[in-house]
Amino acid sequence: MIARPSPARIRTLPGLRLRGEPAWLGIAFALVLAAPLVALIALAAGGDLTYVSHLTATRLAEFTTTSLALVLMAGGLAACIGIGAAFIVSRYDFPGRRILDGALLLPLAMPGYIAAYAWYDMTAPGGPVYDATGGSIPTVAGLGGGALVFALTLYPYVYLLVRNVLAMNGPKQREVARSLGASGWDLFRRIDLPTIWPAAAAGVALISMEVLADFGVADFLGIPTFTVGIVRAWSSFGDPAAAAQLAVLLLFASMLALGAERASRGRRRFGSAAPGFERERLGPGLREAAMLVCALPLLLGLIVPLLHLVTLAIDARSSRAVLPAIQGTLLLATISAALAVIIGLACAYAVRSGGNFARFAVRAVQAGYAVPGAVAAIAVLAFLVIVQAGAESLRVGGAIALTGGSIAALLFAYQVRFAAIAILPAETALARVSTSLDEAARSLGARHVTILRRIHLPLISAGLGAAAVLVGIEVIKELPATMILRPFSLDTLAVTAHNFASDERLEFAAFPSLLLLAISIPATAMLNLLRTNP
Repeated sequence: MIARPSPARIRTLPGLRLRGEPAWLGIAFALVLAAPLVALIALAAGGDLTYVSHLTATRLAEFTTTSLALVLMAGGLAACIGIGAAFIVSRYDFPGRRILDGALLLPLAMPGYIAAYAWYDMTAPGGPVYDATGGSIPTVAGLGGGALVFALTLYPYVYLLVRNVLAMNGPKQREVARSLGASGWDLFRRIDLPTIWPAAAAGVALISMEVLADFGVADFLGIPTFTVGIVRAWSSFGDPAAAAQLAVLLLFASMLALGAERASRGRRRFGSAAPGFERERLGPGLREAAMLVCALPLLLGLIVPLLHLVTLAIDARSSRAVLPAIQGTLLLATISAALAVIIGLACAYAVRSGGNFARFAVRAVQAGYAVPGAVAAIAVLAFLVIVQAGAESLRVGGAIALTGGSIAALLFAYQVRFAAIAILPAETALARVSTSLDEAARSLGARHVTILRRIHLPLISAGLGAAAVLVGIEVIKELPATMILRPFSLDTLAVTAHNFASDERLEFAAFPSLLLLAISIPATAMLNLLRTNP
């Protein structure tokens, strides 16, 4: 056997190794994206505590208990929906099962605030649900309404993870348990629940992060959460230090949810793959019941609110000049997706080429997805405040203008939160490229850029494309960060819809909402197809 030549290593920091690829670039990106969060903590610690003292005496307990109650209610209801649907689809055979298997993921494309607009209008006096039931069904508002909206739009997190676990664990254990006399609830409790609960807990943790990060649903339905308090502290008082102090509390809660998700992921247990096991065929009556149970979340989470928005848009017969919002949305999504792919690729190279320091830096960036949009926006503001103060102390403040309310600041905040989404697909795609290809190319004198262009990109382009689509979808739906940092001359579909809805002009909010869904639903469906047919 001929030993493979060992590539040269350049040591620059303890634990950092460079083996041909520029790991320093990924580390640099990681440090830049982490800087706003460090600045946020510094600004919060150095700020005046007057506002926080006032808040503690008045609203802090309400923010805390309401946010916690909303997380528990939404997570619990979403877990019931997701586990039930995943179990039926995975274990039983009935008409329409294959269609529902993939379609049950689509409500994830429905932003919670758009579902809230539709359901509120349907259940309010004069709405179709109110008229059909005579007002016996309460209006979707307040804490209960918000929990229902979140559960209907976020249950796919639980459904997807639980379904994947059930697909990897065939029914052999259930058959053995049946032979020993177990049945019904006892069978589910003893056999299935211990298998799926770590995945379900991870899904609920992801839902908790989404609920804590939300602004649109809570603001529209009148739910006093931390994110609403942060946005109002900035928009009403213009006090970045006060907003930063609230943001740090929310960041801490989000990190707890992220830690719970990581811990649950580590406890997942999988059996051997069982792709060909035969599902139990349901008899008459049970078939229809299974179809109804699985179709109901899809109907309530996506189809019914979508049809109501179409009705509102037709009745309004007005587009209300949404062309600038379309242009702004596509501009931000395109630039953000491109930047995230570049950052993700650089970080993937850092993990591939570097040592412990590089891996630690990249993993820290990946935790950024747990940072709520409002926190990311305030963190960027804190970073700009500190940089501006430093520039002024060096007497170069007049030469630069570092402020919020700019496209650059908004794009920076998007990367703080969403660059993490692009890292894993890029890292996974790059891991499939053998390092022997790189070594062969280097032996022929190829440089880094040539290797990237002629070898790596053709092999990893599909993974990078999926990463770009994921980031684009998230940017299109993002609301609080956009509201805080956008220039007054820049509109997006999400902000336009929210402004109309906040003014109780839901008929005019329908059209931009539909345009947003026209982008996010096909993109989500395409990603689902890529996942099932790689």
